[in-house]
Amino acid sequence: MARDYTKYTVEGLVENLNKRQLVFAIVKDWASKNKSSFEELQKVFPDTIQGSKGLIMKESEVKDPKRFNMKEPLSIKNGLHVVVSNQWGDNVTDFIKCAEKLGYIISKSSVPKTNKPEKKLLNFKNFSISGVSLFFKTLEENQMEDIDLEIESLLEESPKYSIVAKIFERSSEWAYAYDTEGIGQFEFDDDPSDLLNNLRDMSLLSRMIQEENLSQTLISDENLDFVLLFSCYFIVALETLINLDDKEMIAEFILNQSISTIEDDYNVNDDEGDWISDLVTDLIEHIYGYDIFDYEGECEIEANYFHRNLTMGYDYHAYSQDIIDSLI
Repeated sequence: MARDYTKYTVEGLVENLNKRQLVFAIVKDWASKNKSSFEELQKVFPDTIQGSKGLIMKESEVKDPKRFNMKEPLSIKNGLHVVVSNQWGDNVTDFIKCAEKLGYIISKSSVPKTNKPEKKLLNFKNFSISGVSLFFKTLEENQMEDIDLEIESLLEESPKYSIVAKIFERSSEWAYAYDTEGIGQFEFDDDPSDLLNNLRDMSLLSRMIQEENLSQTLISDENLDFVLLFSCYFIVALETLINLDDKEMIAEFILNQSISTIEDDYNVNDDEGDWISDLVTDLIEHIYGYDIFDYEGECEIEANYFHRNLTMGYDYHAYSQDIIDSLI
């Protein structure tokens, strides 16, 4: 997952910009000088340049804030506020072509990748999803580059660290830094119907334990490899199944991630209660922004998919529907 450290200078405007900063600076400059309306901006900078997520959106209509620069909305004609996409990789080439047609002169220089930071900022001792999310939110702007390099180094070591990149996206709004759609490099079914059928025959937890040869290890919340690997498997599976647009199935899938489904077959530490279930709700909160404690009300899980009939004290169906709506 090698990163492109090219920096850009816009003649007479600003210099030493990364991709995200380059796009924002030019859109901001054009909107200010031309007193553009939203429609005019979209015509000059069409969504097709960015791709599927759009280039410029009305601030009030953004459904996925991590993909836009929400910290710096632009005030344009008629007092409307718009925000600019921060999702830039190879597609920045098309943006540069567009900007150059508008008269901007852009030059670039390749900044050599530095070695790993002398002092590591990430600490995996007593690792938790909520802990690393909180840590990312407390970072200063001048620490972002070092964390960026540190995460890339971890990803080169193992794809299991892609869950850390995923949390970094959500917590820091540096979503442009990593493409973590379909995180990890795991053997998984691409077709959601096939995956659902396979997971009905063998749970995600059992499947992961077998595929990663973990059957002889102590499965514990202190086992960092297990926590990172399972987090990745769960997110990949969830983002695959979500395409079936079935809130009852997703609710069952989430609740099926439980110690109780594997404790009779493997060496599992259950001294901390159902910590796997807690891990799942932490992942959903700190990656997608949905906290199960916000969903008061009972919910009947009828075991139509994963063989566990449950009565829950929270509305897992509404919870699942919100997750679906945010991803589809």
